[in-house]
Amino acid sequence: MRSIPVILSLLLAQLSPVVAKSHQNSCVVKSSGTNVTDDAPAILKAFRECGQNGRIVFEPTTYYVNSVMNISWLDNVDIDIRGTLLWSTDIPYWLNNSMDVGYQNQSTALIIGGNNVRINGYEKGTFDGNGDYWYQWIREQPNTSNYPGRPHGVTFDNLTNSVIRGLTFLRSQMWTMSIINSHNVLLDSILVNNTGKWAQSSNTDGADTIRSSHITFNNWTVYNGDDSLSMKANSTDISITNCKFYDGLGIAMGSIGQYNDQFETIERITVKNIEYDNTLHAFYIKTWTDDQNGYPPNGGGGGLGFASEMKLTNLTTTGLRGAAFAISQCTRFSGAPGQGNCTNSEFQIRNVEIDGLSGTSESTRLASLQCSAVAPCTNITIVDSTLHLDNGTAASEYLCGNVANPTGFKCTGVPCVGGSATGEC
Repeated sequence: MRSIPVILSLLLAQLSPVVAKSHQNSCVVKSSGTNVTDDAPAILKAFRECGQNGRIVFEPTTYYVNSVMNISWLDNVDIDIRGTLLWSTDIPYWLNNSMDVGYQNQSTALIIGGNNVRINGYEKGTFDGNGDYWYQWIREQPNTSNYPGRPHGVTFDNLTNSVIRGLTFLRSQMWTMSIINSHNVLLDSILVNNTGKWAQSSNTDGADTIRSSHITFNNWTVYNGDDSLSMKANSTDISITNCKFYDGLGIAMGSIGQYNDQFETIERITVKNIEYDNTLHAFYIKTWTDDQNGYPPNGGGGGLGFASEMKLTNLTTTGLRGAAFAISQCTRFSGAPGQGNCTNSEFQIRNVEIDGLSGTSESTRLASLQCSAVAPCTNITIVDSTLHLDNGTAASEYLCGNVANPTGFKCTGVPCVGGSATGEC
């Protein structure tokens, strides 16, 4: 078996287009030193001058970002970040000016895109979203989920053949990172801490991939209250290795199937060497029902497609709060009439293997698999997996609904069937 250093060397070899060329120019970004002055214009100026065949340097100081930045023209550039980029708390500005990301009617405060981009935070560079203000504000609104205009911290859009490493993300405004239309990107040694100082965070995913391929997450540490990492529509060839996840929901596939009659997939997901502490699940899959009610971001349904070829190995848990492995095909608009139909999704889940799961759980359910009757789950394998409650009792329940020919385990009962955005009722 290859060692982790060898695997990483192979990953870097796959990123062979990411090679440093001689820099024609270098730009050092100077901070204004006060939050009264917006540093975004100076940052944009540096990227315009040195964003192609150049180097951008952020000094070990604080940069005050008071306006949106779309930096999408990068080519063969090194970005050294040794300081902190601190986003303003002017919520009305961000609600009115955040930029559309082209999915679920969501938006972002920062777009970075281009080819052969190398971002290095040297374990010091920090993006601070000042999220406590957002967390408190959103709880005072009638709609607290995916609020229009509430921005992602950063969106990597059309980013290719690139490496991002050594960055810290603190208290992101919403999702920390969306990765869209991007390919062949390594994200290494990333810390996400969306634990609020004085307000409880919500909807602060660590990262979400959309229409992207060959994305590698290695050595991530995530503290948050939502999906640790999430793969959404048309995410393929995604690798998640050597990560630690705290307090959130775990690794999520989806939600997906939200766009009526659109065919989308999640394929070839590899997860290895993961530690979970106080997360809801280790791994869960969530699809919308076949009934369309409303429109994204908070409505929808009726999507087509499949999720396939997902393999997870060497997972270690401490105090899981729910089923280690969960499937719910009953994500639906909260205002949908009645209870909705939780078993009519045409989106199929197949070829999932969990090989090696150990640790502790607060739940007796090792698996809760609520699949569609229209497109049952197939080729679901769980082997070498044992969890225990604090009293030493094994988590021995495997709850199955519309699971065809499971491998490595026997179904012991039926799952709860009801609306869910978190993998179980």
